Amino acid sequence: MGRQAPPPIRIIRPRKATLRDDSSPARATGRTPRQRRLLAGALTVGAHLALIGTLLWLHAAPPPAERKQTEAPLEVSLLPKPEPPGPPDMADAGAPSIAPPPLPAVAAPSLTIIRTVAVKTDNSDLLSDSQIAGAAHAGEGGGGGGGCDMARAVQQALRRDALVRGAVEGAGRTGKASMVWNGDWVRSGGQDGKGLAAVRQAILWEVGFAPAACRNQPVHGMVVLSLADGRTRFAVGGGEWRWADLLGLRSVSR
Repeated sequence: MGRQAPPPIRIIRPRKATLRDDSSPARATGRTPRQRRLLAGALTVGAHLALIGTLLWLHAAPPPAERKQTEAPLEVSLLPKPEPPGPPDMADAGAPSIAPPPLPAVAAPSLTIIRTVAVKTDNSDLLSDSQIAGAAHAGEGGGGGGGCDMARAVQQALRRDALVRGAVEGAGRTGKASMVWNGDWVRSGGQDGKGLAAVRQAILWEVGFAPAACRNQPVHGMVVLSLADGRTRFAVGGGEWRWADLLGLRSVSR
């Protein structure tokens, strides 16, 4: 048998010892160089995208003046009401001459003048006590003789008539002596007709319905008739007269 050749001798070289630095970036972050490259690329792409977005926003955003105008707060101010313009200045040569409209016609207020006129009261019918001192009174037989006492009958008619009292008060003859008839009816005060209307009507009514013999008896002088108060008196007659004379009738037989 032949001799076998000895195996080749392999020389093993010792590896160089590498010092591990725990403070290196790869060791600190725990990333490999490939991961770092990918991260750097992603950041670069993100930065470009952010730049492009900023440019687009600036292009689409309104100008600063508009943005300030829209963002400004709304201010409201209360201004006084402007006065209406006055009439155009007629001295202005360029302005046309415009005549003002005519003013409406206003009726002048009516002036009422009240004049107070003093009216003199006619007291010619009033009699004093001395004027009636010798006159006959009702119930004394002066109104006719016999069974006719016309003075008393007429006096009673005057006292029971309410219209007579009202007429006396209206004429201001209460408590006074006044002439009613002296051949004609006498106007009393400011009365329109002769004699007090109510007094005249009461006397004529009583005399007119009296018997003809009574109203035609002759009477001498003045006869005084009084109301219930005794102070308000009426005088009738004078001289020779008859009660029928108050009616305006003449007696057939005298």
